[in-house]
Amino acid sequence: MPDAEPGLRERKRRATRRAIQAAALRIAIEDGLGAVTVDEISRRADVSPRTFFNYFPSKEQAILGDDPELPDDAALQEFVDGGPGGDLLSDLGALLVHSTQELIEERGLIEERQQVLRANPELFSRRMESMKEFQAEIQAAVTRRLEREDPELAADPDALRRRARLASIVALGALRHAWWEWSGSEGGSHLVDELRRSFAELGVLVSRSLV
Repeated sequence: MPDAEPGLRERKRRATRRAIQAAALRIAIEDGLGAVTVDEISRRADVSPRTFFNYFPSKEQAILGDDPELPDDAALQEFVDGGPGGDLLSDLGALLVHSTQELIEERGLIEERQQVLRANPELFSRRMESMKEFQAEIQAAVTRRLEREDPELAADPDALRRRARLASIVALGALRHAWWEWSGSEGGSHLVDELRRSFAELGVLVSRSLV
């Protein structure tokens, strides 16, 4: 079932968030990273500095955009409890779909962000660090699930860590695959659709390897 369309208030919130990111990236491209200030971003995005800080904690984060993060709600608990389908990788896919639904999907912003990151290695390092943190979040969630599902595995901390880390790395690989497919396509697909497709294809590969 497709996700419900966001309401007017949510569309306005996303539009403001997108405008702030677009302004930050455009300044960095046109005038260099040193010219990026909260005041200038706010001026170009037609928002107040106070509004800026309602959306981003810093000018650097406005350039980097939204980082994926696991939901701290019923969806995460459902995963830990063994749902929604009972298969670890498929359920991880569903959890990541939930996590990426809030990310702004606009190819123009992605292209400009990549341009800025290539020109500013310090920002690229921050992006890589945020992805490491996300991988650690996934690993922690998988660990909690495996502890509930397999007491024998839970009794071996090293084996538990290795398996949870492997699952988290595989999940990030599928997310990266979906991102590449989506950003390189010219159609009207959404990132979450590509993510569902990537995990479905991953499931096919795993099932074939077990035959």
